[in-house]
Amino acid sequence: MNSMVRMPEFEPGPERSRLGFAAAASEEFGFLLELGFRLVDLNVTFARYETDRRFVNVFHGRGSYELGVEIGRWVDVKGERREQRFPLRHVIALERDPAEVGYGGTSATTAELVRRFVQSLAEWTREFASPLLTDGDDLFERLREANSAWYQSWQHETSAERLRARADEAWRQRDFGTVASIYSEIDSELTTVQLKASERGRLDYARKHLRADR
Repeated sequence: MNSMVRMPEFEPGPERSRLGFAAAASEEFGFLLELGFRLVDLNVTFARYETDRRFVNVFHGRGSYELGVEIGRWVDVKGERREQRFPLRHVIALERDPAEVGYGGTSATTAELVRRFVQSLAEWTREFASPLLTDGDDLFERLREANSAWYQSWQHETSAERLRARADEAWRQRDFGTVASIYSEIDSELTTVQLKASERGRLDYARKHLRADR
């Protein structure tokens, strides 16, 4: 599963230029030029740098105003050249917990915040992504494997949230058969999710109740 950020399909308004993203991105990510990258696209919400083997996307979400970076390469997929890209957060996570280095929310609606966050993103890119930018095929494979694990975890968390809502309703209705079935499904099938202590207690109670009814 390749991580990517999909931009909303609408054009940013003229007020976006006042936030100074283009100037900040071209200045702070200028170090990429020293690594042989070319600046191939630059506008009020997006900057793209490329070499023949690698690319870096720096973006300012058109609707979310979230700032971010993607590190990517081209791969051959059944004879077609396609992009494989990963968010900077995942690159950092190969070495450190992103929260430990200060990587958190980067939504910026003022020029001051745009400048500050773009500077931080550039520093993290230089510190953690340099091997990917200059060589890094082995690291890209590590990213691909880790990204698959992250995606599975996200899928499991999403499924667990839906199932937990159903279990809560079944618990209120004293439908212990459904309670036991749902918590058993979470426990046995969603391998990256653990039942909470309260949910484990509900499961045990439901099972005892069902045995008593027999």
